[in-house]
Amino acid sequence: MAEAELSHLGVAEDEELVYRSALRSPGLGAEALALAVGMDANDVKVVLERLAASGMVTVADDQGIVATDPFVVTERLVESRLTELQAEIQRVIASRHVVNVLLDDQRDGRRQSTPDGVERVEGADRVRARIDELAFFAHHELLSVQPNGPLSAAAIEGAREADERALRRGLVMRTIMRTDALDDTRTAEYLAELSARGARIRTMDGPLERMLIFDRRTALLPIDPRESSRGALIVHQPGMISSLITLFERFWTAAEDLGQEHLTETERQVLKTMVRVEKDEAGARELGISVRTYRGHVANLLRRLNATHRAQGVLAARDRGWL
Repeated sequence: MAEAELSHLGVAEDEELVYRSALRSPGLGAEALALAVGMDANDVKVVLERLAASGMVTVADDQGIVATDPFVVTERLVESRLTELQAEIQRVIASRHVVNVLLDDQRDGRRQSTPDGVERVEGADRVRARIDELAFFAHHELLSVQPNGPLSAAAIEGAREADERALRRGLVMRTIMRTDALDDTRTAEYLAELSARGARIRTMDGPLERMLIFDRRTALLPIDPRESSRGALIVHQPGMISSLITLFERFWTAAEDLGQEHLTETERQVLKTMVRVEKDEAGARELGISVRTYRGHVANLLRRLNATHRAQGVLAARDRGWL
């Protein structure tokens, strides 16, 4: 007997044996078929009942055992198996709610062990594991502030899979980076990659506070902002979360979208002065800088705006959102 071919379609070994023998020897009766397959006649009769019930054979007293056409049988078996698999998949998907029950148990345990709503996690590996866990079970939003400039190759590699998975699941991801992070080619390319996948990324100068906020209900902060390797504080306390979200939104409002060309504060002031003041001497005097320096800023702005004169530059600046 050849190796079983129909087991993955839900056909038992003895059923396949009898069916294939009926294909090779059409018209045999049950006893003759039992001799052909080397089985007890009563056992063959039981198998034939199952095969007849599934439509794989027809048992006729005057014509013996007639095997159903293999094309018909295969299509029926495949359709039946697919139906079973779809039902199984639905049962598995429906069981996902169990994770919420388990997470509630976990959160209750952590709240009992951390009555102040702050969990302390030490060690880089444990912190990384908790970040992965929180990101994996976030359903809506991930907010992050990265205050230390360029990302290392290891940091990018460690974050890439989790970031891509979060974006595929439809999470809203908003990230704030220091402006000088874009000076690093590797970091700039990674941020552009995330932006292309749907993440919203902004950059800003000045001091930032490292934080990760998951679904506006859990936040992660460094134990020591100057030495993040010491570990992290995981905050569950609603009042503290609300304050951190307010701080994040303040940073976000002050930051610039990735891809928006950065202007220094002096350049911003020169651009605004260009709109109101015609003479360079008056503009320089208003800003408290030399005329030469003022004209140098104007020329640089016009070059960056691809403008040949100031009126065209002002219109281009408005189009870019610089004004």
